[in-house]
Amino acid sequence: MGSKRKPLSARPAAFFAAILIIVALVPCPAKADELSASAVAKFTAGVLSSVMIHEGAHALVAAVTNTPMSWEAGNYNQPIAFTENATSNAKGVAVYSAGMAAQLISSEIILQSDSIDKSDAYVRGMMTWNILNPILYALDYWVFRVTNKNNGTSYQGDFQGIEHYSSEATAQAFAIGFSAIAAFQGYRFLKTQDWAPEWLRNTPDNVTLTPLRSGGAFLAWQYRF
Repeated sequence: MGSKRKPLSARPAAFFAAILIIVALVPCPAKADELSASAVAKFTAGVLSSVMIHEGAHALVAAVTNTPMSWEAGNYNQPIAFTENATSNAKGVAVYSAGMAAQLISSEIILQSDSIDKSDAYVRGMMTWNILNPILYALDYWVFRVTNKNNGTSYQGDFQGIEHYSSEATAQAFAIGFSAIAAFQGYRFLKTQDWAPEWLRNTPDNVTLTPLRSGGAFLAWQYRF
């Protein structure tokens, strides 16, 4: 059974583009000398790199799991579309979850590395899309139902793909997990920016991940006011 991300109307695409533009401008200091053409170009390159990490992870997992995949041009909402033919549910879930998982991993590498300049325009661009994409995908899966659709045997969107190959409960868990991690990474990235409020940058917090005997893990975040 194959899946396909189909071209969508320009109206919802414009809506998501507007959200991206507004939020992407937030981490940029409002100084004319820092909004140079080179900074904008580096920021854009960072966003595109995040997109390539996402789509490249889909392709890599498809290759590792011997899942046939073909690519095609989409539209403004989904510029790159693919059709896959997973031979098992596990392979299907792996392919569809790989994109956002790779983005979260790349964000964590950036956050954990002291040698990476987190105020660099390229890094800001990559982190912006790494953070926004899982959150927007989750909002779409829960509310808008534009990127994630199921039309009979044809479906599109990462969470809809996960639901197709597993269950709605699994897709909901992925949506909650990916968006929550992305939001927390966004908070941590915000604290590294020199334009962030001093009270936020100096706020201590602690995160613990405890394995559960029944399976899974318990994630706790301690925030001190």
